[in-house]
This record gives sequence, C-alpha cells and structure tokens, in this order.
Amino acid sequence: MIDFHTHILHHIDDGSNNVVESIQMLRMSYEQGIDTVVLTPHFHFGEHRIKPWLEERQLRFDQICQYLTEDDKKHIPRMIFGAEVEFMPDMNHWDYLDKLVINGTNYIMTEMPFMPWTGENIKVIDDIALHTRFTPIIPHIDRYMHTFTPEKYIRHFLEMPEVIVQMNAIYINGVHNVPFYKPLIESGKVQILGSDCHSPEWRQPDLGMAINRLREVCSDEILDRIDAFGREMLKDAIYQEV
Repeated sequence: MIDFHTHILHHIDDGSNNVVESIQMLRMSYEQGIDTVVLTPHFHFGEHRIKPWLEERQLRFDQICQYLTEDDKKHIPRMIFGAEVEFMPDMNHWDYLDKLVINGTNYIMTEMPFMPWTGENIKVIDDIALHTRFTPIIPHIDRYMHTFTPEKYIRHFLEMPEVIVQMNAIYINGVHNVPFYKPLIESGKVQILGSDCHSPEWRQPDLGMAINRLREVCSDEILDRIDAFGREMLKDAIYQEV
C-alpha cells in the first residue's frame, strides 16, 4: 500500500525531529506493509521561498541516506518527493506549482484553511483543477468533516472527478467513524490514504492499522482498488535513490 501523506523528513516542518526518528518511522511503515511513501513536508508561502525550501528538502533526504544501514535499506519503503502546500488565495497563479507536485506527476497536495471555507477558496482549487495541468489532492478530508466547514464544499470536492481526496488513517482507526467513512471509501469518493505521520510516538505511522480496519469493514476488493488507483497515480513518479 502507498502512504500519500507523511512528515518523515526531519527539521523541515513540525514532523520528525532528527534522522533517527525519520529512519524509525520509515521502518515502522515498512513493517505495516507500506512499500511506498510520499514525502510531503509543509510548504507555507509566508514562511518559505521555493528555491531554499527545495534545497532543504533535498538536504534532509540526503542526511537520512547517509545514516541508512544496509539492513535499513532492505526494510524501508520507496520514497517520492512531494509537498503539503498551504492554501493561498492566489496559488492558482503561482509559476512554480510544478516544483511542488509529487515528483514526476501533476498531482499537488493543497491543504485547505482551518477556518470556514468560502466560495472564493473553492474557486481557486477549481481553477487549478479545471484550467491547469495540475490535479489537486485535498489532504485529510476527515479534518473538515463534523466541523465549521460548510458541508456543501466538502461534498463539492468529493463529487469532483478532477480532484483527488485523501483521508487520514487516524480517522479510519476511530471505531465511531465507520458510518461516516465507509460509504465514502466504498463509493470511491475518497481515493487515497495517508498516515500524516509526524513522529514515531506522537502521530506515528498507523496506516497499516487503518488497512486492517478497512479489511474488516469493507472488503479486500476495496483495498485492491485503492492500491491500484494510487499506483496508477504514481506510474510516472520519480523515486528517490537511497
């Protein structure tokens, strides 16, 4: 299975604190049956500039590689560069969106605001989806459900073929959430999954547990479909060499 949402790279955002934690998170993911992870550190427009941020992302990855043992290399998933891009009102006009996609693809993870969405917010994502070559991924849709986010906007993205919707493992692992996510997963409105892991202990890699939960409440066929959809998304992705 593919983990599309991780904060495994150290010292670049609020994820891993050091190389040791990063490697531990990679091994934890692999032990749960995750063979591919997309590295999605936060990109905040007000805090980051694209060139130094890209350089830092590469540096953190290179540092992890320096500390990997031969045994580590046999027990970690393959890795692909990506980003979790903070929503900005004019991001549909940025000339460097291509630098923030999942490497080798046209998929870009766009984190929506943690405040009530407006029609203008939706228009920005729609413009990217409908009028550029990029396909937005809406991460952790579960965080906006049952909140102040207008349901009509959540439903808009769930029904929009040009947008990919990702759900977090922690929500799937919540026993009381089954009635809410089961129909979304089974109908294909939520297409990909992620752990959104930040450390080996706090918000740890837990996608394997979510997969087991889905196997109980859905079916192996649903899991196979999710896996196949993700692999199709990454068919042209560029994997990082370790």
